Amino acid sequence: MKTMTPRLIALMVGLACASGLPAQDLKTRQLAPTETRVLSCGQVDMAWNVELITQYPRIPEACFEVITNNDIKWARFEADFVRLDRDGSVVADFYGPSGAKMGRYTVLNDPGDQVTLDGRKYPFSALSSGQRINLYVPEGAAALTTQIGLPPERYGRFVRYEELPQEPRMADPAPTPNYYAAQLPNTAGPLPWFAVAGFGALLGGLGLRLRKRG
Repeated sequence: MKTMTPRLIALMVGLACASGLPAQDLKTRQLAPTETRVLSCGQVDMAWNVELITQYPRIPEACFEVITNNDIKWARFEADFVRLDRDGSVVADFYGPSGAKMGRYTVLNDPGDQVTLDGRKYPFSALSSGQRINLYVPEGAAALTTQIGLPPERYGRFVRYEELPQEPRMADPAPTPNYYAAQLPNTAGPLPWFAVAGFGALLGGLGLRLRKRG
């Protein structure tokens, strides 16, 4: 009988270890990656929390899209960061997909919450006023988060809502008065005037001739 090579021994040991793995671990390894779907708000039947839309009625209008992750829907919003208050609450101006202002919201977040900007995470204390951030509302919850997938105990709590004055629309410039509108259109050019002048000269010549004869 031939002596087993080191490679064959390693292969047999590996097979023995694999056969001893718990069934649950094997199932975990075979799970497909989490499916994430992104649809516009108009394409999704989003169940909004009644208390949320009662206190903050413009929230549904400000929704940009709905992200489904692990069978949970998360409405995504865009807001301009305003400030971080001393009590840890975040003040942000929400905007709708059309660019219209949807109100100023104050949210008390988890102290460890961070927002993602350009692929990197930052605490609110590192943000500058006016930076555009993404925020999320889980379906059926009267709460807000900085990222999808957070557990309910990490949800932020809405504290206050303020209407924002809409920027006045620029008035259309007054039309320039057309001072020539009452004039007749000059479609024939100057030729008729030359004809009138010639006819006048002809009459003048005839008058002179008649005088000489008299």
